[in-house]
Amino acid sequence: MRNEPQLLAMLLGRLGVRLPSGAVPVIADSNLSSRDPEFMKTLLADNVFVYQGLRRKVAVIAEVQAARPGRPRSLAWPAYLANARAILGCDAILCVFGLNAEAVLGSMRTIAMGHPGFTLNPMVTGHRMLPGPGGVAFGPELAVLNVMTGDLDLTTHEGRMLILLSIAPAVPDRRERYTRYIRAVIPRSARDALEELLKTVIKDEFLDGILAQGEAKGEAKGEARMLLRYLGTRFVVPAAVRERITSCADTAQLEEWFDRAVAAATLEEIFGD
Repeated sequence: MRNEPQLLAMLLGRLGVRLPSGAVPVIADSNLSSRDPEFMKTLLADNVFVYQGLRRKVAVIAEVQAARPGRPRSLAWPAYLANARAILGCDAILCVFGLNAEAVLGSMRTIAMGHPGFTLNPMVTGHRMLPGPGGVAFGPELAVLNVMTGDLDLTTHEGRMLILLSIAPAVPDRRERYTRYIRAVIPRSARDALEELLKTVIKDEFLDGILAQGEAKGEAKGEARMLLRYLGTRFVVPAAVRERITSCADTAQLEEWFDRAVAAATLEEIFGD
């Protein structure tokens, strides 16, 4: 969604939400905490986008859920909206992207605030609610999202062929990143079969380059660079964490951190070992 914020607009449209006509999204600061630490504890949303239209703008808070949200989320999500509205000076919408059925159903629950008539019904998309892969618009991105939600089965040969053909039109740096995401979430057997398919069926410079990464010198540096790029899209990465990643020469450890990062909500979940 950070690569293609209009993808979020399209998903919201399928949920019945219409953003301002002619709006151009801008990635805004996702730190929605009060600037006074004594007033409210820090609140850090996953993503915040501002859609600036001709006459009005709308802030969209995009949250990713890998499991059924608990009470902490029911307390934080309304605060995200209230803070976004106050800080950005515009209407605010919460859109939750559920990676599985439990996350989707749990996120749909109404959050009652206690004040009469003041309830929050999050806009929810994700598992079993996405357009299928292979479309003209946002084809690579939708394909990756379908893999992450389990809606595209890569344990089959047909599924693996479809994902390779779907991400091929993306620009090289995105294709590399999307391939990394896919490899992180699929079963080991499917990952091995996908890599074998890359070797024997589809031949192009991009795919050959992916296979060559494991054999080239400096593989650890490449893994560290990719991990830092991914973490930078979701968290504020402290200097100590950056140093820990860049100084790591163990590719297996770097891959394990990346695998954890896909579903982690905090840096502590990734590096707290």
